[in-house]
Amino acid sequence: MSFTLGTDTELFATDSTGKHRSLCGLVGGTKEDPMPFGVDYHPMFAYQEDNVAVEFNIPPSVCRSDWFHNTVIARDFVKAKIQKELGLTIAKDCAVSFDKKELSHPNALVFGCEPDYDAWKLVENKKPTSTNPQLRTAGGHVHVGSPMDMVKGVQNMDLFLGVPSIILDNSSGSVMRRELYGKAGAMRPKPYGWEYRTLSNFWVFDDNLINWVWNATEKALNFRHKFTAKEGKIITNCINTGDVKTAEDLIKHYKLVMP
Repeated sequence: MSFTLGTDTELFATDSTGKHRSLCGLVGGTKEDPMPFGVDYHPMFAYQEDNVAVEFNIPPSVCRSDWFHNTVIARDFVKAKIQKELGLTIAKDCAVSFDKKELSHPNALVFGCEPDYDAWKLVENKKPTSTNPQLRTAGGHVHVGSPMDMVKGVQNMDLFLGVPSIILDNSSGSVMRRELYGKAGAMRPKPYGWEYRTLSNFWVFDDNLINWVWNATEKALNFRHKFTAKEGKIITNCINTGDVKTAEDLIKHYKLVMP
């Protein structure tokens, strides 16, 4: 099945001491008015501030090489911009408890208000709240352009991407992030298909994992098995609880290819 793939990925930054720094008011761009970059690039390359993080967007990619090329261009552009203009370094974290003074800017208290949905329960997800008001998280959302049924597509992506991510993305930050975001089946409908919101940003830092996201999505869109209620429960519990043993069992049972 032919498809396109895009991403909006959020990244944190640290200073020379390793302290996480808020990017509010330092980068520019908003969800409504992102900043395009590079006159020689596709106009859909853009960056913007997202709470305390910087987010990048890429144009829809029609093949794996385009997906890899576009993602690396955007990742490296943001990395260089943050280093050159702010003297900061992009951090490989998906959940950080920021110092209170880093959250003093009004934008640090602004969270996305557009709801997302659960592809398994077919309900709108509750607005996330944390016991730690200083916790901020970063996602690596995948945008799929496909005529496939959205619910089936997202459920399949949970198996082919969400389940392996429990092993591939096993940092303490990933556990904290799932307190707020990244539950099984997290999606947003889009005119071209859907946005898969379960993954953190872990994959964008590794070139092999960037290719894995494309390959796993392709397999998910061509997977014709209809999950039973029991199978669905096992998959969702695995992702939502970070159950590594169950993830290993599912990978073996469905013969999933790991990167």
